[in-house]
Amino acid sequence: MPATTLFATYADVLRLKHVPFVFSSALTGRFAYPLVGLPLLFAIEQATQSFSAAGIAVGAYGAGAGFLAPARARLIDRFGRRLVLLLLSSVFGLSLVALALLTSSGAPVWLCVTVAGLPGAFAPPLGPTMRVAWASLTPTPVLLKKALSLDAVLEELLYLVGPALSGLLLVIIEPSTALLIPAALILVGTALMMSSPAMAATPVDASRRDAASAAPLLTEPRFIALLLPVLAVGLVVGTVYVAVPAMIATLGNAAAVGVVLALFAAGSAVGGLAYGALQITVSSQRQLVILAILFIMASAGAGLATSTISLGLVISAAGLFLSPVMIVAYFAANDFGGTTRQTESTTWVNTAHNVGAAAGSALSGFLVESWNVSSTFLTTAAAAAVFVALSAGISARLWRRPSA
Repeated sequence: MPATTLFATYADVLRLKHVPFVFSSALTGRFAYPLVGLPLLFAIEQATQSFSAAGIAVGAYGAGAGFLAPARARLIDRFGRRLVLLLLSSVFGLSLVALALLTSSGAPVWLCVTVAGLPGAFAPPLGPTMRVAWASLTPTPVLLKKALSLDAVLEELLYLVGPALSGLLLVIIEPSTALLIPAALILVGTALMMSSPAMAATPVDASRRDAASAAPLLTEPRFIALLLPVLAVGLVVGTVYVAVPAMIATLGNAAAVGVVLALFAAGSAVGGLAYGALQITVSSQRQLVILAILFIMASAGAGLATSTISLGLVISAAGLFLSPVMIVAYFAANDFGGTTRQTESTTWVNTAHNVGAAAGSALSGFLVESWNVSSTFLTTAAAAAVFVALSAGISARLWRRPSA
């Protein structure tokens, strides 16, 4: 029997009933996402002979995937995960198949760009669904924390391996053909995941219907306080993926970009595993604020790096705090969503991170071009610190508020 004490291990999580099948199926489907970007970009570019059109197509895909995520999560909370996820994954996969056929046959630009937005609009939230499912698969909070830590670490590894693998695939096969691989992964992974008895659809009762008409989560100050540190961390992550390549270019070692960014992801994976092994009694909100501050301070140090080696060391150190922030946020969001809005509340964590990353990328791109790379790290770190301070301020005010 898996341990349910304070000394539970990651192996105990993987020995829980239904976990190996459900988790491996979910990872199969989730692996589709890091494999979409490069084939999508180059398939559109080859078909239209326009990088501008390809960029718009990738933007349409990303916008749909990010900004419509809470709406898709609400559908799951209201109608049940099995029905909604199977429907979403079918449209996602078939849209990629259609795009592969269109780009390989020289379809018009407007049609290719339009169809490219469909997979993003219908992207099934397998990650948030799995994180909600962990609560029913793990019998104790200790095992749940271990499970969420393992989930976050493996997701980091998927996004570390995925782009490299898709780049290798593009050397071997055409971009249009490469689109069929994530299509197959999402269809197979979702179908297998939903076939498990552990993922049986929950009856749609009156409480779920009432939840659909309840006040939006974003009107709750405590939920805003939860999301602000995640938004701040996303802002810094977006900066890292723009400013690190720019700084390495100024240091004259462009080939090291992939290595340094890999160190960032590796640091995050190590940090997630280490955090999952700790027993911390501080409240989730305080943990979020502390971890976000440590992440921001470490990343700001990248602006002071004078060599590729020192930059890699600083970035990997900053990465140590990335996964723990996301783990704590997912854990807290699970509780915040109650029994009727867990998928939506967990998805908002992803959305806050993605919005922050998009803003960080845009802001750092402007700062790198108009100012300098070192100042970019420091400026975005200062902006991120403001969001963390707001979170701490909201929490402090709510704590002082007298009860009714």
